Amino acid sequence: MKKIILITFSLACLSAFSQQKNRSYLVDSKLAPRDHNVDFKHLRLEVSFDPAKGLVKGKVTERFTPLRLKTDSIVLDAIDMTIKEVLLNGNPVGFKNDKTYLTIFPTSNLSWSSTDSLTITYEATPLKGLYFVGWNDPNNLSRKQIWSQGQGTDNRYWIPMYDEMNDKMITELIVKFDKSYKVLSNGKFMGTKENNDGTLTWHYCMTRPHSSYLVMLAIGKYDIKETRSKSGVPMHLYYYPEWKDRVEPTYRYSEQMVDFYEKEIGVPYGWESYSQIPVQDYMFGAMENTTATVYGDFSCVDKRSYLDRPYYGTNAHELAHQWFGDLITAGSDAHHWLQESFATYYDELFECSVFGVDPFLWSKRSAQNASLGESAKNDYPIAHSDAGTVRHYPKGAFVLDMLKYVCGSREEYNKAIKYYLEKHKYQNVDSQDLLKAFEESLGLSLDWFWDEWIYKGGEPKYSIAFQENSDASQFFVQQTQELTDLSGMPVQGKERNAPADDGFISPGISEYRPAGLYKMPIWFEVFYTDGSMDKKQVMIEQQSELVSIPNTGHKKIDYVLFDPDNNVLKSVKFTKPFDMLTEQALKAPGMLDRYDALVALKTSPVEKKRDVLIQVFNKEKFHACKGEVIAQLAKDKDPQSLALIEKALSDKDVLVRKAALREIHVITPDLQPKVELMLKDSSYDIVAEALQKLCENNPGNSASYLAATKNTDGTSGRNVGIRWLELSYNLTNDKQYADKLVAYTSNSYEFRTRGNAMSALKRLSYFDIKLVDYLTDAILSSNVRLSKPGSETLSYFFAQDKYTKSIKEYFGSKTWPDWQKKKLSAFM
Repeated sequence: MKKIILITFSLACLSAFSQQKNRSYLVDSKLAPRDHNVDFKHLRLEVSFDPAKGLVKGKVTERFTPLRLKTDSIVLDAIDMTIKEVLLNGNPVGFKNDKTYLTIFPTSNLSWSSTDSLTITYEATPLKGLYFVGWNDPNNLSRKQIWSQGQGTDNRYWIPMYDEMNDKMITELIVKFDKSYKVLSNGKFMGTKENNDGTLTWHYCMTRPHSSYLVMLAIGKYDIKETRSKSGVPMHLYYYPEWKDRVEPTYRYSEQMVDFYEKEIGVPYGWESYSQIPVQDYMFGAMENTTATVYGDFSCVDKRSYLDRPYYGTNAHELAHQWFGDLITAGSDAHHWLQESFATYYDELFECSVFGVDPFLWSKRSAQNASLGESAKNDYPIAHSDAGTVRHYPKGAFVLDMLKYVCGSREEYNKAIKYYLEKHKYQNVDSQDLLKAFEESLGLSLDWFWDEWIYKGGEPKYSIAFQENSDASQFFVQQTQELTDLSGMPVQGKERNAPADDGFISPGISEYRPAGLYKMPIWFEVFYTDGSMDKKQVMIEQQSELVSIPNTGHKKIDYVLFDPDNNVLKSVKFTKPFDMLTEQALKAPGMLDRYDALVALKTSPVEKKRDVLIQVFNKEKFHACKGEVIAQLAKDKDPQSLALIEKALSDKDVLVRKAALREIHVITPDLQPKVELMLKDSSYDIVAEALQKLCENNPGNSASYLAATKNTDGTSGRNVGIRWLELSYNLTNDKQYADKLVAYTSNSYEFRTRGNAMSALKRLSYFDIKLVDYLTDAILSSNVRLSKPGSETLSYFFAQDKYTKSIKEYFGSKTWPDWQKKKLSAFM
């Protein structure tokens, strides 16, 4: 059973309908920030490395102020470190190192009136937090890098520190390393000093405080593009020297993003400068370290791979974090949404400013679908440490857009956000701080919105029926979601008013509302055949409501809309007649309303809808609507439908071409020339899929298809090159192609190439004893996007009797540390 905490508020009896309210929320063990007895003000790290051993050699000095009247110990996070010496205010001091925490014992109690300093000399070989990439590649093909990833709280693996979100400090890194490499860290670059041993000492320093998980370090071989935003923010865009052609496609819009955010948010960029740096084998998309975003080098795109996986969305998301996450930071994991939801939303706003409203609405639809899927699993709200990625990112972004909608205008919403940021600049925040910002800056009482959308899970489910009377259009609205204390609003009032004869209540009449219902303003629109329309906004909050829109002119109705443009996160059941759906698909002003009409036509016979769908395709500009038409006509053998599919294969929009190619399973003689042209498409994804389908449908021509795509690696992960090797082996059974795939699984290559090669070898069922060594290396990786496919591939071969013995012998012939044994136990 789910744990529930009931918080009961006793309210004064103000009217005959008033009664005690109960508010129920899911318990969150990480609701409160971690306890700590000192406030760290400044961290100075002097560090060097032995990369081949994965060894960190450091001396960290941390200045702090006690928070308690008497402080007799200080606890730092320090995972598996060797502590050489600890000094307190310059003097040796006792300490206890249990490999998780470093506890320091002052010789006498510290007073909260003092400012004290700890200096710790240590060594570490971190398994998390700091990663040594390529130094163990026996072929010397891999890039050689060192880079950090502090979020979650993983900087504690390489720096002894108080490693939590709820303390902020100024940080300073002094890094000694081989002078042929570049070093990047947070803050202002203070300069380098050349040493006699072929190294440089790099010095970076923050001037404003930030949280410990945002401390970063990256070392590698790079060139840098120097640029500035219009407001003068210095920007340092790192890239691999041999990838100069990827700089513009990768960093497109970077300066424009800073300008957009400063104007939209109303708060200037709050740091010294902004850098972005790609790294190999990065386990996430990117990380918003203060002043210095680290991102996976798989996002470094050329002009062709830009069409498949452009970086601008990740770029905008991480930049937004410099305000939401870095300038202000959630004080505990329960309020993590204050960072990720905002970054997701402001990325969407930026993209809307560049690409228009339709992609923005499509992002909201994706968020809606994902949110409804998560709610089918559990009731977590977005303000919960266990809410998960969908709620922290896309659902939270949708909720922020609803918050703007409820406020009534972009200007009012922006005023509150600016107030919130300026009030809490360089501080920690929680969800209540955001609520107070709207109360204090706009005078809005939005407790009900926080209850529905922040502190509780779920979404409303609406069932809509429409009826046309002689002088009015009537919408019958029912909320059909399960009514629980963990979603929607708390119970309101004592009893329900008697409903009308039809069972529905007109808005605003009832004083009673059971728990679990949602209160949201919703627009209702009626479009007439003469081109005019009527609309009405109603606060829907009862289980059953009747909304009436007068039609005094007795106009003929063309189609009707409930919540046009999908302003409210919800599921809807609204059955409409065929003729109304076709008019909506052709005429509705909003893309999503046209799209929804198309989806509703799925069950209609193709003969009945074909002409309308073709009209829609020829009229539409957005890929999702065109893609839905393609999906519904793909199996239709009518010449008009076949001509449409052929046309779609050469559409100027790459997403439409992808949709058309995806729906083709049998390549007819008429379509074959079009698909063959796709072997030279500007999209690498299309080239890979066209090559696969052509070889499957026309195996006799495979050699010519492979010749046409030879030496085309493709985008990140060598998506075309790996597919080419697999198909070449299938065609010729020549071992050289399979052996190249085996080589691609080794640590000489980045993780996406390795993963794609593993998948190809599984499909081919090709095994080589070298593969066991490469897969083992993958399984031991801290990057789950490498370790998971590595484990799955080795398990696939291990389950086959002919390979089991040789795999067991491999593991039996080696000595494994305990942490490796744990990961590899299934194969021993």
